[in-house]
Amino acid sequence: MSTDPIHDHDGPADFLAALLASAHRQVSTAVIDRIAAQGGVPELRDPDLALAHMLWSAHRATGSEVAERLNRDKAVADGRRNRRSSQRLTNPGPLAGRLAWVRLKHRREALRLAHTYWPTDFTVLIRDALTTLGELAELIEADELYAEDPWAEIIRVTLLLERQLSGIMLPTPRELARPEQTGTDYLTEVEQFLDSHVGPLQQDLGNAQQFLAGELVSRLDFSEPDAESLLGADMVVQDLAEDLEQAQGKAQTLRLVVAAVERASSDFVGEDLSRANLDDIPLKGVRWDAGTIWPDEWDAWIRQASRPAGGEEGVLIVAREPHSSVVSADA
Repeated sequence: MSTDPIHDHDGPADFLAALLASAHRQVSTAVIDRIAAQGGVPELRDPDLALAHMLWSAHRATGSEVAERLNRDKAVADGRRNRRSSQRLTNPGPLAGRLAWVRLKHRREALRLAHTYWPTDFTVLIRDALTTLGELAELIEADELYAEDPWAEIIRVTLLLERQLSGIMLPTPRELARPEQTGTDYLTEVEQFLDSHVGPLQQDLGNAQQFLAGELVSRLDFSEPDAESLLGADMVVQDLAEDLEQAQGKAQTLRLVVAAVERASSDFVGEDLSRANLDDIPLKGVRWDAGTIWPDEWDAWIRQASRPAGGEEGVLIVAREPHSSVVSADA
C-alpha cells in the first residue's frame, strides 16, 4: 500500500490537497532552517502584505526573465533582418552575370532608366499619406465628431489625402522610350528588372486611390454634413492603412532594385575593363580598385582623376569626367 500522500488519492481534489500539503511541509522545513540560520523568529507581517510582497517578487523575477528572453529573440530577429537587407542592397540581381565592359558601355542609359523609375523617394510620399490618414482617423473618432469645425477639418484632411495619393506618379513601360541602338539586350534586361517591381506597386496605389474615392470621398456631403455621411468610415480608414502599408513595403523593394541597377552600373571593383571603349562613357562615380584592369591609354588618367571612396579600404572612385572623348598620351 502506498504511503506517498501525493500519489495516494482518489481524484483531482485529493491530488491537489496532497500536493499542497507536500509543498507546505517543504516550505516549513525551509522556514525553520532560515530561522535557525538568522538567530531568531523574524518580525511578523500582515498576511496580505506578505502575500503582496511574495507576488511582487515573483512578478519581478518572471518579468525580468521574460524581458530578457524577448530582447534576446528580438536581437536575433533584427540580426537576421539586417543581414537580409544587406544582402538585398549589395546583390545586383540578374545583372550580376553580365560582362563588366557591357555594363560600362551602357552605363549612361542604365542610370537614366534607374532615375526614371525612381524620380523621387516614393517611400516618403507614401509615409506622408499614412500620416495624413492617421490624422483623419483621429478626427473620425473624436467625441464631438459632427460639430461644424471638426466636420470641415475631416473634409480638408480627406481631400488632402486624395491629392497626396494622386500625386504619386509611377512610370509605365510605354513612357520609357529610348534611342534605337544595336546590342541593347542588356538595357532591355535592366528595364524588365525595374518594371517587374513597379507593376505590383502601381496596382496597390491604384487600388488605394479608387478605394479612397469610392468609399470615403464620395461620402462627403458638402452641403449637409451629418452623422450618416461617415457611417463605416473608420473601417474604410483601416482598410486604406493596410493597403498603403503594403504599398510602402513594395516601394522599399523598388528602391533596393534601383540601387542594385545603380551599383551594377558603377561598381567595377576587380573587373577586367581592358576591352572597354571609354569614349563618351560617363565615368564620374565609377568605383574600382587595384584589381580593376583599364585600357592602357586610360589607366594614367583614371588614376589621376580618382580619389579614395569613403569607408571602403582600397576602393577608389572616379571624381570627374574626362574633358574630351579622347585621352591624350600625356594625360
